[in-house]
Amino acid sequence: MPGDLRTTWNDMAARFNDWGPPLRPCAEDIRVMQKMAANWHRASRREKTTVFLCGVTPEIVTMRWPFPIELIGMDQAEGMVRAVWPGDLPGVRRGVVGNWLESGLRTGSQDLVIGDGGFAFFPYPDAQRALMAELRRVQPPDGLIIYRHFAQVEKKESPDKVLSAAASGRIGSFHAFKWMLAMSLQVDSARGVRQHDIWTAWVGAGIDPAGLPQPGWSQRAVGTIDLYRDKQARLYFPAVPEFTALLEEHYDGIEVRFPTYEMGERCPIISAWPRA
Repeated sequence: MPGDLRTTWNDMAARFNDWGPPLRPCAEDIRVMQKMAANWHRASRREKTTVFLCGVTPEIVTMRWPFPIELIGMDQAEGMVRAVWPGDLPGVRRGVVGNWLESGLRTGSQDLVIGDGGFAFFPYPDAQRALMAELRRVQPPDGLIIYRHFAQVEKKESPDKVLSAAASGRIGSFHAFKWMLAMSLQVDSARGVRQHDIWTAWVGAGIDPAGLPQPGWSQRAVGTIDLYRDKQARLYFPAVPEFTALLEEHYDGIEVRFPTYEMGERCPIISAWPRA
């Protein structure tokens, strides 16, 4: 993980409660993940399921799991593990600092791999392909992967269109706006978008959030974009067909579910079975 990106995540850890959906999973996302996991488990019939969580997303860690688990949550940013992880429970869950690309987990040891948006921080396609291969390595052939993806839309919007929609009060959540703006600035999935450029576009627009009617633009929410200032690390948003093409190199039975909330068309929840 580049230094600027690790710094961003450690900064986020200190202000984690200022972030909200869709940059964090909401109740609808969790219900879909629970259903995907439960459907898979009915066929697998495991007494206890080993789970590898890419990150320390508390909404996933503490969700009502439909079966007994032994979960490992791994994050490269120590600040996230220390501040966001909801705490170890012996025999149930533990949080660790580590690199997903070199997880150190035994081959075939993790029945279920689950994550929320993590691929966006790895260059497309090479690093995302390498991560996909590592996740497949740690799973048995009868496992499952569940992942909420941040996807570029088929007809990319221009930054001016996104900024105009925001200024006229047509984007309800600043967090949705922030990702929509980032995606509009991305020329293509391989180049991604530099974090500092997202901040520059926002500041250059001169929008006064205090004059907007929608409640999702609180001062605390708007302030989260300042963490991108001067950060050279990039974010990568491959479209659904681009991402599933990588997934198909190691997985079968791909299912894509789109949530109904604002920006849901950019937040598909994807499940798949490891290829034997």
